[in-house]
Amino acid sequence: MKNNLEVVSSLLSLQSSHIGDKKIKDNMLQIQNRIQSMSMIHQNLYQGKNLGSIEMKNYFNILGDYVLQSYGTEQRIVMVYDMEELELNVDIATPIGLIVNELITNSLKYAFPNNLTGVITIRLVQNPEHLELTVTDNGVGIQKGKELSGTGFGTQLITLLTKQLDGKMVLRQKKGTSVSFEFQNHKAA
Repeated sequence: MKNNLEVVSSLLSLQSSHIGDKKIKDNMLQIQNRIQSMSMIHQNLYQGKNLGSIEMKNYFNILGDYVLQSYGTEQRIVMVYDMEELELNVDIATPIGLIVNELITNSLKYAFPNNLTGVITIRLVQNPEHLELTVTDNGVGIQKGKELSGTGFGTQLITLLTKQLDGKMVLRQKKGTSVSFEFQNHKAA
């Protein structure tokens, strides 16, 4: 599975190099990052001690570095992983990884215009009743009239995955944007 996902990601990368339209090229990059996010889950499975679970802090570190590099922002955006090591079952790790990928991408695209520098923080905590995921940036915040609950594919994907994990999402804005989730704990490793 991992090798198939890497082949698809490579094909998308090759195809993207022949596209001139910036919007289409950006869409291809987002698709490639989603596929790479899932591929990284499988890579971690094969390298880990437990073939059914993923250590999330390490996974987020690898995912964050990959997304920053794919957008060429690794010199101006710092990723912070405010969490302990935490192993999750692959069935919950995969959708959470895709959600985090989407939120990092949104922050890179909208929170730091004009080459602003900033910080994106990922926090995942396991409580007895639920998992708490928070992705925060210290960027410009969501512009008035624009909501995370838009109609874009990424927003739809986040909504679908949140429902799949029997979760709920809360959007907060102060200095930047913070998106928090609570997921039922019955699928954790």
